[in-house]
Amino acid sequence: MAETVADEVRAKEAEAREVIAAAKTEGARMLVAARTAGEQAIKEARQKSHRYFRDEARAAEAEAEASAEKIVGEGRESAKRFYDETKPRVAEVAEWLVKEVVSAYGD
Repeated sequence: MAETVADEVRAKEAEAREVIAAAKTEGARMLVAARTAGEQAIKEARQKSHRYFRDEARAAEAEAEASAEKIVGEGRESAKRFYDETKPRVAEVAEWLVKEVVSAYGD
């Protein structure tokens, strides 16, 4: 009977070693799968943030371009108004300047 019990204990120990080995293998597999999933999640998050900031930068550039075009247009209008307002006075000033030079230096 002692041999039977000893054989049974040895058999159970062998089974336990197999279960432990299988559990270690499964644990290692699960760890690798978790690491892979984590790395993939990090990669996707980086890609999303890169796309987000790239799109935000493009939107800001477009907004700045539109604003710059508006400012340049307003500047052109202001310059044209100034030119149109002062154009008639140029002839007066030129005539006055000619009279002054002629009176000072003669014909």
